[in-house]
Formats: sequence, C-alpha cells, structure tokens
Amino acid sequence: MLGCANNGGETPRSSCLSERDGGTNGVNPSSPVVNNVAWDAIGFCQEDARSNFNIFVFAVDPDSPLLELTFDVNVPSCTQVSGGYNVFVLSCPNDGPATGVACAEDPDGNFSSLVEFTFQPCQTDDCIQSPDACDLLGVDPES
Repeated sequence: MLGCANNGGETPRSSCLSERDGGTNGVNPSSPVVNNVAWDAIGFCQEDARSNFNIFVFAVDPDSPLLELTFDVNVPSCTQVSGGYNVFVLSCPNDGPATGVACAEDPDGNFSSLVEFTFQPCQTDDCIQSPDACDLLGVDPES
C-alpha cells in the first residue's frame, strides 16, 4: 500500500486502508471526501506486458488544508514503484482490468469512504470522465 505523510524521510503513508476500525470512516461531516481518481499509463504501454501507471487521488476536506491530507492506494494486481502526496506509480501486468481502492485521511484521523476504481490495460482516464469505472460510494464526483 502507498500513502503520504512526512515521516522523517521514510516512505510517507496513510493508515486509511490498514486501520479502517479507527477514525470515522467517512461518516463524520469532518471526514475527507475522495472526489476523483485518475490513472494514466507512463511511456510505452502494450497489452500483456508490464508497464507503469500514475494513479492520482483527489479529495476535499471541510476542516483541514488539502496539503495535510494523506492518501492510500491499493491495486492487488499491481506492484508499488513509488508514491508521494496524492500521486502513486504502480507497475501493472496489463493482462486485463485492474481494480483497486483509494482513500484519504485527515490529520485528526478521520478517514474517507473507500473509492473503488477499475482501469483497463494502457488506459488513461478518471472517475469523472468514466463514472462506470468507479464506485464513489454515493459521492457526487463533481462535488
């Protein structure tokens, strides 16, 4: 899993995927809301051949500055290459659709609801342009 926070030079990460029992899990009005996930293939991409993808997570929060939010992404069929703030680089096999989840956490420990997204091999897209590719759990992606 990937995420972001300033941990003294260590790889930044959020606990919004690993510690779902803590925080408020998207039910508190102070929780962040993931309002879009976008993805694009980096460089040359071919079906049935591993390549890298950028995964971008966008969120809003009613009571925390955006730069204080942390994010996490997990796509089980892909491998983490790097990550920072809201951008994650994953290496994916491009042998079929890849499905993952994303979330955000604010400094008070409030978690967003999980957002599930699915992307096709070598595809560049996002949840707003292709709402059928994402389950924003009842959140209007234009909010």
